[in-house]
Amino acid sequence: MPTLEAMKIEELISRVPGVKAVKVVGDSSGLNEIHVITSSDKSPKQIVRDIETVILASTGVRLDRKIISIAQVESDTRTEKILPYQLTNLKIENVDERNVRVNVTIEHGEEELYGEFSGPKTSRNVPKIVGNAVLNALADVHDFALSFDDFAEVYFVGKKFVLVHITKQYNNIEESIIGTAIMDGNFEKSIAEAVLDAFRRI
Repeated sequence: MPTLEAMKIEELISRVPGVKAVKVVGDSSGLNEIHVITSSDKSPKQIVRDIETVILASTGVRLDRKIISIAQVESDTRTEKILPYQLTNLKIENVDERNVRVNVTIEHGEEELYGEFSGPKTSRNVPKIVGNAVLNALADVHDFALSFDDFAEVYFVGKKFVLVHITKQYNNIEESIIGTAIMDGNFEKSIAEAVLDAFRRI
């Protein structure tokens, strides 16, 4: 029979957005296992973070994430499954006379992802700082090694585009991925959009 603590934890986790079912296994010595079924709208790592936050804020209990297992099922409708990553904020600020810091916010459904990167503010390096800030924001939603390698500006059919090159490494296999974005007057924003375009192709 579940303990009162396990039943309370189950009830709290069941209220986390995206959770479809939950089973908590515990005894008088504490919680042993937490099994959660969720929709595919959020990454498993984000779900685990949400569960940890809800339980800590509600009960003061700090969960060991090793006991939490997540199983995901497809969302009920097609529109729920197609949730593009969207850049909602990009901020560039001077750290000092030689360096800048880039902060980005990316939305994915109900998630907000934040990334930051700093480095020398040379004209060739700032786009790489932007690209790495975007990749840092996305770091928790994949298991690949990703690097921002280079960028270029090209003219095509009378319009100016930004191209970026991303390298994906997984199981010791490397893959080149190209992302593009049209220049809309904000070069750094176009770099970020091109990196997101590349990430959508992974």
